[in-house]
Amino acid sequence: MHLQPLYVLGIFTVENETRCYEELGCLNVTREWYHLIYRPFNVFPLPRQVIDTRFVLYTRKNPTEGQVLRVQNDHTIRKSNFDPKKETKVLIHGFIDTPLSNWVKEMRKELIKHADWNIVVVDWAGGSLPLYTQATANTRLVGLELAYLINYLQANFGLDPADVHMIGHSLGAHTAGYAGERIAGLGRITGLDPAEPYFQGMPSFVRLDPTDAKLVDVIHTDGKSIFLLVLLLLIPNSVAGYGMRQPCGHVDFYPNNGKEQPGCDLTETPLPLTLIRDGIEEASRVLVACNHIRAIKLFIDSINSKCPYVAHRCDSYQHFLQGRCFSCHGSNASECAVMGLRANETLSNAIENGEIIPGGKYFITTGKDFPYCRRHYKVTVDLAKPPRAENWVQGFMRISLHSDTGTIRNLDLTPSGYVKLQHGQSRSFVVTHPTDVGKVHKVEFYWEYDMDVLQPRSLCFFWCNDHLYVSNIQVAEMDVTKRGKRATTDITSKLCSPGNREYADIASRSSASFYDNCP
Repeated sequence: MHLQPLYVLGIFTVENETRCYEELGCLNVTREWYHLIYRPFNVFPLPRQVIDTRFVLYTRKNPTEGQVLRVQNDHTIRKSNFDPKKETKVLIHGFIDTPLSNWVKEMRKELIKHADWNIVVVDWAGGSLPLYTQATANTRLVGLELAYLINYLQANFGLDPADVHMIGHSLGAHTAGYAGERIAGLGRITGLDPAEPYFQGMPSFVRLDPTDAKLVDVIHTDGKSIFLLVLLLLIPNSVAGYGMRQPCGHVDFYPNNGKEQPGCDLTETPLPLTLIRDGIEEASRVLVACNHIRAIKLFIDSINSKCPYVAHRCDSYQHFLQGRCFSCHGSNASECAVMGLRANETLSNAIENGEIIPGGKYFITTGKDFPYCRRHYKVTVDLAKPPRAENWVQGFMRISLHSDTGTIRNLDLTPSGYVKLQHGQSRSFVVTHPTDVGKVHKVEFYWEYDMDVLQPRSLCFFWCNDHLYVSNIQVAEMDVTKRGKRATTDITSKLCSPGNREYADIASRSSASFYDNCP
């Protein structure tokens, strides 16, 4: 073994060192594992007996009492309820976490409810404790243990790795990646807000990446972080565990722009209320890492939800909200994808056919509490330009949607403040609501002009026209059809003024109705 000393920020370490772990294989630390900013320190994992990685099986036959699977004693596997002919879901917790966490129990319960699968929970609590630097190193050994288990089940029990789906949160996501790189033909890895510190900006072999499985889908919910190197050495509850911003899968989902999640502001949901409602564990999680654990909650919600988490590939979240990336028509499957458990239904074939290029970002908007899924509506307002209209106006808009199945009232088209509208042009807005109203037959549209003292041209008293002139309104809803298992916008309504008038003249602080009776 050839050692080269490396001195980084006052800490002596080595590079090009290799350590082997019996039947599991070997790990090394080379120069490529270092980065002055992103990964300045590297250590080897704790001993196997300290981490004490365990694999606990749950099925519909034993949904609450787990069965420990030990490769060293395959009698534990033979007498268990493990069925290699069924799909296998592997759950991997993250930093300062254990299999006893509420989210592990809840996800396990929802998966068993959804289908008769093997649910394997990875217990590496002996290695997930502080310091964070040591925990990141331990994930490499846990990955070896997991890879050895899956390969053993393949060789001795006939398990097909293509039927294995690993679901890892935070450090657990990268653990799944380490396992996947040693399992030929692994079916899928879902990364739930993969940890940022020591992984962001590093080479693909250091972190989760698309080569680790046939499908790697990632949900980013806590990408707005400040890298504080010193705090990482001091058990940084507020820093370590923040999610990666950069894409690291075949498909990377960014709910609510992947940074700050609705409902995570303590002014919206006071901590005492969460403590009373959900208990001390959940309250502590909300206090420390609400955004970070939202990826878990979204995935759990997706398991048995009838609401489709349809996300859209777009250059930016702002463009997504402006409706620039709403179409899913045509043969290009890369325009839309379903986030959560059902991601494989719309993505697997597209990835195999080379239709999806890793690195793209898929955006979606969710709610602030359970159920998180929202129906997305693209509202397009076509503006007329009669001679009396101002070239542009600015203000606020609300809309109510009516259909045969229900009504959605007062959807805010301008939640971030007034918008500037150019007469004779069109503007689109993406809004969300829990209700699926189907095809819209009537729209009530509210307009209110806004004057901004910082923009003198917007001041309107007696010498300007604050009316809005609307030709028609179009409403499209995104849904998932069984046709080719692809998402498509097939629920679209065009609505016009009564009597087929050319346009509706809407005064400030008034409303107008539009109907689906366009000529």
